[in-house]
Amino acid sequence: MSVETLASNPADLSTLHIALVLFAIGLGGFVKGFIGLGLPLIAIPIMSTVIDPRTSVAILALPMIVSNLVQARTGGHVLTTAYAFRWLLIPLACGSAIGTMIITGIPVDYAKAIVGGIVVAFALLTLSGKQPVIPSGMDRIARPAIGMFGGIIGGMTSFFGPPVIPYLMSLQLEKTRFVQVMGMAFMIGSIPLLIGMIVKGFAPPNVLLISVAGVAAVFASMYIGGLLRNRVPQALFMKLIAVMLIIIGGRMLWFSLMS
Repeated sequence: MSVETLASNPADLSTLHIALVLFAIGLGGFVKGFIGLGLPLIAIPIMSTVIDPRTSVAILALPMIVSNLVQARTGGHVLTTAYAFRWLLIPLACGSAIGTMIITGIPVDYAKAIVGGIVVAFALLTLSGKQPVIPSGMDRIARPAIGMFGGIIGGMTSFFGPPVIPYLMSLQLEKTRFVQVMGMAFMIGSIPLLIGMIVKGFAPPNVLLISVAGVAAVFASMYIGGLLRNRVPQALFMKLIAVMLIIIGGRMLWFSLMS
């Protein structure tokens, strides 16, 4: 099914197809509520079995913004946390804008392969118990650079997690704060994604309507996942993050090599 067909004829998506799309968003939302990431990784492959992958991204853009907004509010002290990580978030926003502008002139598959390889290597180090830790003095220097790099890579690849998550893991944040800062960073990246999809014509009114329904699915499933996260020990939580990073990084490597 093409993007154009879906845009011109909402009937191309049957009730069963829409149910599958909302199920995929709900499942991705549960995983995100549990470990703080994984919504696009889980939802888009399932959604793409019935609709064009680019339309899948367009449908998921609004649930991503809302879910990341909810995640950013986790644990309270939102303004204090945002201020503490301002030199990560501000450069990330700037980098996202730059990455979006230059995406057509850059071989995206190369960027995905490089980032995917780095993420897998970092995650394997984490699982081995040899996770690197950035000293506080170096962190002040590294944070803006990582934010800018993460934003540019995210703008080019539409995925902001791999450059940012390893850095946050190296800070050894408490799991609630870790999830909160990730939500703030991902939200900044999701907003340009939605705007870009609308401008490029991949998010016509019928697609946005499904996207709005997806917001409700994300709300409910993230809440359930969050309840489960509160029962998981910190050490196990970080191992689950590392496993998810291996999946994400491996998937990026695979598709970049196969394209």
